Amino acid sequence: MGLISVAAGILIFCFLLFAPKNTTEPVIGPDNEKTVLQLPGKDLISSSSKSAQDDDSSVLFGAYQAEDDDYLESIYAQDFHEDEIKKNPSDSVVHEALPKSTPNITAISTDDIDDQDEEYSPLPDGTDYRELFSLSTTNRRFSSIFTGGVNIYNPNIIPHPIDHNLWIMIAQHEQSGQDISVSEEMTCNVGLLDGTMVCTAEPTVLPIEPSIAGNCTEEFAYFNFRSGPRDARMYYGPDAPYIMYGSQSSHSCIGIWMEDARMLLDDFNAERSVVPKLFTHATEVQRPPPVRGMEKNFFLFWDGENKAYAHHDIFPHRVFAQLSFDGSVGPDLAVNSASKDDVCLTMYMPPLTPTDESIHQATNSLSITLCKRMDIGCIPNDSNTFIFTIFHHKSYHDWHGVYEPYVMVFQRNAPFTIYAISQRPLWIHGRAALTKDTHSLLYENDPSKEIPDGHTEMFYVTSISWKTHGQKYHGYLDDPLFLAFGIEDTRAGLIDVLAEDLFQDLGLCPWVQD
Repeated sequence: MGLISVAAGILIFCFLLFAPKNTTEPVIGPDNEKTVLQLPGKDLISSSSKSAQDDDSSVLFGAYQAEDDDYLESIYAQDFHEDEIKKNPSDSVVHEALPKSTPNITAISTDDIDDQDEEYSPLPDGTDYRELFSLSTTNRRFSSIFTGGVNIYNPNIIPHPIDHNLWIMIAQHEQSGQDISVSEEMTCNVGLLDGTMVCTAEPTVLPIEPSIAGNCTEEFAYFNFRSGPRDARMYYGPDAPYIMYGSQSSHSCIGIWMEDARMLLDDFNAERSVVPKLFTHATEVQRPPPVRGMEKNFFLFWDGENKAYAHHDIFPHRVFAQLSFDGSVGPDLAVNSASKDDVCLTMYMPPLTPTDESIHQATNSLSITLCKRMDIGCIPNDSNTFIFTIFHHKSYHDWHGVYEPYVMVFQRNAPFTIYAISQRPLWIHGRAALTKDTHSLLYENDPSKEIPDGHTEMFYVTSISWKTHGQKYHGYLDDPLFLAFGIEDTRAGLIDVLAEDLFQDLGLCPWVQD
C-alpha cells in the first residue's frame, strides 16, 4: 500500500502540474453526494465531491496549435470523405500505383458556404435519447483520460492481465498541428483516481509494424503519404486481446489489419511464451468481393464454438464472412439472413438524408447473455445469448460531424440473424452543445471560424469492454462495462455503465416477435 500511496501522490502532482485553470461554474450531479469508488482487490478509496471543472475534459487537455489550418480542416474531413468513398465504390477503383510525389491536399473552406444548413438541428429534446450515467464519477458524468500533456482521441481500454488496479489503454495520437507522415497509436496503463482515468506513466508509441507501400491513386493518392495505424480498435476475443487498425492495403487503397495485442504490449510478456498465438504479425483482414477502395471499421465476432468471423458492413445490407488465420475470408454469409435482416434494418435504422448522412460501423463486438449473472436460473444458451456491437448514425452538416450511437444485437450462431436494434440513440451524460468551451481543434486553432448553431459535441464511440478483470468476451446484463470514445477528434473520454443500460430500448425484429 505504501507504493500505491507514492504512485497516487505522483499522479496528483502531475495532474496539478499539467492541468490549466478553468473558471467554469460547477455542475452538481443529481444526488450531490459524496460517493465511494472501488478499485478491484484493494481498499475503498473515498472520492471528494468533484465539480464539473475538475471533470471537464478541457481542463485536462490542451490543444496543439495548428501551423496550417487548411491542413487541419482537410484531416478533419478525411473521415467523412472515406465514408463517401465507401458509399460510392465506383469512385474508388484501385489503379496501378502512381509515382510518389508531394501530396496535394485540397482544403475545404467554409468561405464556399453561403449559409448554414438551417434545416439541420441535432440538439436533443430530452425524449429521443437513452441517457447513460457513470457508475463511478461523483457527478455521474463521463470520465476524462489524463495523459500528462500527450493529446489523444478515440481511445480503447481493456482490463490489465495481472494488476487488478489497472487497465490498458491505446488511443490515436492527436497530431493535427504537425506536418505528419506517420500516424501513431499511443498506449499507457491507466487507473482510476477520483473518477478520472490517469496514465501511470507517460504514454508511449505502440510498436505497430510499418505500413506497406500505398496503392491509392488519382484524387486519393494523398492517402499514400500518411502511413501508420488509423483509428485502431483494441478488444478481447474469447481467449486473446487483438488490435485492428486501418492502413495502406494490399488489395485496395486503405484496408484493415489486425495483430495479437500480446505481441505489442509488454504487460503480456508472461503469456507470450506459454500461450498459443495466432496473428502474431500484422495481417490484413480481407472481405468478400467486391473489394472497395476504402475499407474501415471492420469488427470481429465469435460464434458459440469460438470460430471467428469478420463483419464488414451493416447498412444498407450486412456483409460478414468466416475469417482464416491468414486474413482471408470465405463467402459472404449475410445472404443467409438477408431476408430477415433487411426487414429489421428497414424498421429500425434511423432515417438518412440523401446526402451527408450514413450508417457507420463503430465498435468491436461482445457476447452477452440477456439475464443477470446473480440470477440462479440465468444459464447461457442459444436462446438468450447474443452478439452485440455499437454503430453510428453519422451526419456531416455545416462541415461538422455528429455521431449518434445505437446498439445492434444478433444471433451468436449461424445464420447470425439480427435480433434487435436500438430504437433510441445513446446519450453519454456530460456531452454538451458544441460551443467554444468544447475546445474542438477544428475551431480552437482558428477563432475566426464560426461554430455552427444547433450542433452537439461529436462523441465517437470506439470501444466496448467489460470492466471486470479476467472477463474477456462474454458477460451478463448486470456486468459493468466501459464505453470509450473520442470527442471532436481532440480528446478522449470513457464511461462505465451496466450492460443492461444499453439494452433498454431495443426494437425486436419481426421474426423474433413471430
